[in-house]
Amino acid sequence: MSRSWRNRTDCYQNRVIEVHFARADCVDCPARELCTHSLKSPRLLKLRPPEQHQALQAARQRQTTDEFKHNYAKRAGCEATISQGIRAFDLRRSRYKGLAKTNLQHIAVAIAINLSRLRDWWAGRPVVSRRLTPFAALLHAAKT
Repeated sequence: MSRSWRNRTDCYQNRVIEVHFARADCVDCPARELCTHSLKSPRLLKLRPPEQHQALQAARQRQTTDEFKHNYAKRAGCEATISQGIRAFDLRRSRYKGLAKTNLQHIAVAIAINLSRLRDWWAGRPVVSRRLTPFAALLHAAKT
C-alpha cells in the first residue's frame, strides 16, 4: 500500500508523480528485490503523464531497430573523434584570442588527429577498444 502521492518535476522540468511507500512495509517484504534495488530505502515510483510515457516507450522501442543502431554508430564515431581531440590535443582550450586564430587552432588540431590516425594505421596498431565500465568489469569478473 502506498503512503503518499506527490506532484513533482524531474531534473528536466517534466511533470512526474512520485509514489512513496512506507519503510516498515518494504523492509520485511519477501518480494523486495523485485521492487527496489535499494538496501535500506523503501520503494519509490515515478509515474509520467500518459503522453510522456508513450513517447518514452516509443523511443526505447526505436533504439532496438537496426536503422537506429546504424545511425548511432555514426554518432559514436564522431564522439570518439571529439574525445580524442580533447584528450590528446587539448581541444577545449584555445591558446589564442579571437575567432580567426581559434579557428586556425581547430583546423590544426583536426590535421593532427588525422595524421595521428594515419600513423597508427601505417604502423598496424589496432583501433583502441572502448574502455570497460566499472559495472561491466564487475560483470566480467563475476562470469570468470
